[in-house]
Amino acid sequence: MTALDQYQRLEAVASWRPAPDAYEREVVVSFGNATLTLMDMDDAPRAHWSLAALEEVPGAEGRLVLSPDPDGAETLSLDDPDMIAAIRAVRSDMSVARTARRAWRLMLPLAAVLIVAVGALVALRGPLAQEVGARIDRTTWDRVSLNLATAQISTPGASLCRFATSAALRRSPGHPQLLRIAQRVGGAERMRPMLARFDGPLVLSLPGDLMLVNATALAAATQPEEIAGLIALAQGRLDAGADRAVIVRELGLIGTARLAMSGQVPREERPRLLAALSRDWVESGAGDPAALRLLATAQLPTLPVSLMMSDAGAPEERVEAIQQADVIGGAAYTPALYDADWLRLSAACD
Repeated sequence: MTALDQYQRLEAVASWRPAPDAYEREVVVSFGNATLTLMDMDDAPRAHWSLAALEEVPGAEGRLVLSPDPDGAETLSLDDPDMIAAIRAVRSDMSVARTARRAWRLMLPLAAVLIVAVGALVALRGPLAQEVGARIDRTTWDRVSLNLATAQISTPGASLCRFATSAALRRSPGHPQLLRIAQRVGGAERMRPMLARFDGPLVLSLPGDLMLVNATALAAATQPEEIAGLIALAQGRLDAGADRAVIVRELGLIGTARLAMSGQVPREERPRLLAALSRDWVESGAGDPAALRLLATAQLPTLPVSLMMSDAGAPEERVEAIQQADVIGGAAYTPALYDADWLRLSAACD
């Protein structure tokens, strides 16, 4: 701490007593950077004190008596008003600074506890969000699926096939031929596959009972087993909770808690969630093991859907894993749809 500007290198004559039984001597006191320098009349140094180490002891009125000793054996007595004002001003600032440092030291344990608590919350917010998400019931997830499917169908150029409005998303059991394939594939939770035209992945897999099969998938498919594989991948994601995990990850702890309480996804969040689901559908194989078991149980090949996923940009490792899981090989199998139904499905979005 430095002295106040108006007191830089202030000097005054004072009385110094080096010991209780010694005579007082006149000395010149120089005020520097929070220190006092005592010189005798011959300019010989006598003492150099830090103001922080001095104590004020009782003295005559109008005088300031300071001592560096706890028992007041050595004293310095001043009566110069400017010197007294300078010393008291700086000592007052020092006292405030000491009080602040003392308060800060007392706050350090509390600050440490708060830092640990915040760090724990940051580290645990992912698991906590997952725990909250696991407690959201099926009805809420179905409502979330309806919210997101409606938002997707409401984008420019998008439409449902066979239906004029998105209201069908709420009441329709699913497209008849797609529903027949979904029943063949099976799954832990029943899905309502809807056929739609939209700008997005081959299938928009959702966290509840709805899924949207893109008309571009039909246009690219040469056999119903490709569509069966896409439906199985969506069903596998539902059974594995993959799409629900994406929603929870994107919303975070607070957003997931709001979803659990309100049962609705805010409109402004829907485009971001749809984009995340679309990316994860292509990039992640989180539901693939469940989907491949469904195809094996349904006695349907995996090679057709693996080729579609390769064309859609899925990672090579994922495509190879789907191909290698094929248990049908060259054996005969019952088609996912017979020719008449396949032709109806292929023409459903013309």
